Amino acid sequence: MSLKNKVISVKAEKIVFPGRCLCRCEDGIALFTEGLLPQETADVLVIKDKKSFREGIVKLITSKSGERIDPICSSFGKCGGCTFQNTDYKNQIKYKKAYINELLSVFGVEIGEILPSPEVWNYRNKMEFSFFNNEGITDLGLHCRGSFNRYVSIPPCFIADEDFLKAACAVKDFANKNGIAAYNNKTHEGFFRHLVLRKAKNNNQMLVNIVTTALEENPAFFEPLIKELGKFAQSVYWTQNSKLSDAVISDKLTLLLGKENITEKLKVGDKDFYFNISPFSFFQTNSKGAEILYNEVLHLLNPSKDELLLDLYCGTGTIGICMADKVKKVIGIEQTASAIENAKTNALLNNIDNADFFASTAEKWVKENSLTFDAIIVDPPRSGLTNDIIKFLLASQARKIVYVSCNPATLARDLTSIISDGTYILKAITPLDMFPQTYHVENAVLLENN
Repeated sequence: MSLKNKVISVKAEKIVFPGRCLCRCEDGIALFTEGLLPQETADVLVIKDKKSFREGIVKLITSKSGERIDPICSSFGKCGGCTFQNTDYKNQIKYKKAYINELLSVFGVEIGEILPSPEVWNYRNKMEFSFFNNEGITDLGLHCRGSFNRYVSIPPCFIADEDFLKAACAVKDFANKNGIAAYNNKTHEGFFRHLVLRKAKNNNQMLVNIVTTALEENPAFFEPLIKELGKFAQSVYWTQNSKLSDAVISDKLTLLLGKENITEKLKVGDKDFYFNISPFSFFQTNSKGAEILYNEVLHLLNPSKDELLLDLYCGTGTIGICMADKVKKVIGIEQTASAIENAKTNALLNNIDNADFFASTAEKWVKENSLTFDAIIVDPPRSGLTNDIIKFLLASQARKIVYVSCNPATLARDLTSIISDGTYILKAITPLDMFPQTYHVENAVLLENN
């Protein structure tokens, strides 16, 4: 008998990746939901009933955990940004370590303690807010959980840098004083689409990118807003986007104020490194967390001056540049051409002359490559490594491979393939928390040639 659309009572056993609560129904079938802590009981509406599992929505928590606290954000539970504000940070770390252990302990390697984020609140150095019509007012916010066309207003937002909220309020005020409508994704009418904010937190520099529809507006139209934003932003851009999708895409990019880039400083090893951040360049969203991550990569890699290092999925070259003065040469590969241009600029900025960066997909590049590498760093997207890249790694004979992963599920899958024939041995797994108040967790993994 199906339980779909029925309310049942369940007890939460544990939190599993990606941040879902595993409960058990009376008949023993697993039910997944969100918002519960371990050992809590709740009345849950079943929305999906399959042979091996169910999914549900919490209607009422009937017994609360002693680890539950009141979230500081009034939008928690509705907003898609945070998942763990209902318990304090030490418990968040505990839950993350538990599901990392569940996914990765099968490899028989002791998993280190999670390296915590130095900042628990206001740590994000990049936020992308959406404009929307809020009962006739042009508002700014974040997507509601699980929705692409509903939003929650900001402020507040407690994971964003505090200056971001000043910028958001300034842009909202400008839009409403001038009667300018938010873009509607269904009718494709309206002007303001997104507000993308970036911060070099260690250098206290901020970049504002106002994204609108592609209209023949004169940049002078923004002058009152630019004057206001210039009080706390070093760069202000205007991006015009004519595409129908909700993604931030640039048809035309105009610098309205200040410098082309902001510059972040990261201390890795015993040296300070500097990285230019432009409107669309990739950079880790937690600057102080990035310092911990890159120092852990340096520790695991333990490079030497006679080594040739490959940095696959190098983005804007941050990891490779931080390793460059410790090795003979770095080769960085990234499919996005603009990111490679950023990487080359960042190498010059840091007086690095032993790093070459190439725009190519990893799969295409490894097929054409004839070099032999002593060490390899891979930092792939959430989808993980493809079979072609795994084959390349196994054939590479590199002394060490450091795998940086933002998805422990695909990491577990890839590690299974890499160690399957005994060519490489898994030596260390270090989890790192780059995203407090969320279920996300990073891992740095060391593999050594057997």
